[in-house]
Amino acid sequence: MERLAYCVVIISDTRQELVETVTEAICHTESCILVHVHADKGAERMVASFVGSPETVVEGALNAAVIVQRSVDMRFHKGPLNPVGALHAVVFTPFSNIGPQQCEDIANTFSHNLADLLEVPVYQFNCSPIEDVGYDDLPAAIEANEPIFGPKDFSPSWGTTLVGTSRSYLMFNVNVMGTRDQANKICKHLNNRTDLRARTVLLEDSGNAVIGCEILDCNTCGLNEVMDTIKEHASEQNIAVVGSHVVGSIPLQALIKAADYYIEKEKVFLIKEQQKIRFIIDRLGLNSVSEFKPESKVIEYVLGVNRHGPLQSSTVQQFVESVGSRTSTPGGGSVSALVTALGLALGQMTGWMTYGSKKHDTAEKTVTSILPIIHKTIDQITPLIDADAMAFSNYLVAQKMPTTNEEETARKQEALEEALLTIIHVPMKIMELGCSCWAPIEDLSTNYNTSLKSDLQVAIKCVESGIWGAYKNVMINLDDVTNDKTKQEIAAKARKLLETSETMSSRLLASLEK
Repeated sequence: MERLAYCVVIISDTRQELVETVTEAICHTESCILVHVHADKGAERMVASFVGSPETVVEGALNAAVIVQRSVDMRFHKGPLNPVGALHAVVFTPFSNIGPQQCEDIANTFSHNLADLLEVPVYQFNCSPIEDVGYDDLPAAIEANEPIFGPKDFSPSWGTTLVGTSRSYLMFNVNVMGTRDQANKICKHLNNRTDLRARTVLLEDSGNAVIGCEILDCNTCGLNEVMDTIKEHASEQNIAVVGSHVVGSIPLQALIKAADYYIEKEKVFLIKEQQKIRFIIDRLGLNSVSEFKPESKVIEYVLGVNRHGPLQSSTVQQFVESVGSRTSTPGGGSVSALVTALGLALGQMTGWMTYGSKKHDTAEKTVTSILPIIHKTIDQITPLIDADAMAFSNYLVAQKMPTTNEEETARKQEALEEALLTIIHVPMKIMELGCSCWAPIEDLSTNYNTSLKSDLQVAIKCVESGIWGAYKNVMINLDDVTNDKTKQEIAAKARKLLETSETMSSRLLASLEK
């Protein structure tokens, strides 16, 4: 899979011609994909975000920096945010198949190239003493602190640039109907966290304040935590919180995580992704400044990231033709995964068509407890349609490894054993996931919309058939496993899962016939 990094560039100017030229510079960088450009004229700050390979994000950020040096003069900057330079900051975060250390390498490469190309000082983002000194005091701060790259010189038109990494970077503004001092008190509480930085910006035209938050790691600091902290301390001062705004773009998981928190807190019943996004937009007041459009703000949506494999994404006709073609994949494992998922989907349909009906209101508690379980299990099983085919393809690759000497033979045998265990692991996972839903299906079968009886029966039989197919795939591949202990443990576990499945299926089908 492709290695991709996400880059956020923060520029201290919002003139339209500059927005256009920076956007063009990034878009014209080969393999760089622009995610979002946001120009906040009140703050005199432009935020551009884009994705690319480790090499291309460096090139894209450098191309933007060249435009900024040519177009921005900090001596004329009048914004309220007190940036350290024309190119205030560049932050790199992992996006796909890249870890924190690789992002550090990307940031160091960019810093070195920026310092050499433009002959400007570069300081570390989020840990440099110059970050909050103010532009007027910046010459003395540069003189007192060694940059990580570049000359120890102050250019009045440029200033300096902060460069660094974050595990998951997000800029999030919250509006409060209060004074700067009141907002500063709230910021003091927020800044107790190491994964969050907050500062106050006063909107002169309205007299209200904006608490500007830089979330340095969305995995540890949720939007809900930020919002709840602000509301708590705003309430203590009798001031109102009136919505929020995402500056630039946002990872999908940051929204889902916050939505899940409020769903649990308010005891509402939502399980679908689009429902959760609509819900969290409302709870955070993300439409208060301007309309929050997920298709242009959520990184994964903007990039059109396909979170599904080729088989899972194919049409029914394409999948059937693939199974029926003269190739070994997709085969019985992929079909077993699909059949199990279809059975669970029918069970989920039965639940949905029972939920919310006045005639079946006694079933509501049961249905609301089992639907999230089945929904989550379907999401876990469907990727196994592709995983099974991929596992077998990797086994075929291992079979073609050379054996011209003892070392190569040993390496091939090791690769074959590893690939074989993966081939077995996938159908075992299908069995485990399928069996995990027998209890919810049984609960549903005792209180459901009886007009869907045949659908529920088909659901049960499909789940049983998918588990049976997965079992056969496990057993046929176990013959080639050389470790007898491993073979016995897997076989025993698979037989137990199959017996459970057959017992539950027989019992439920018999019960439904009564």
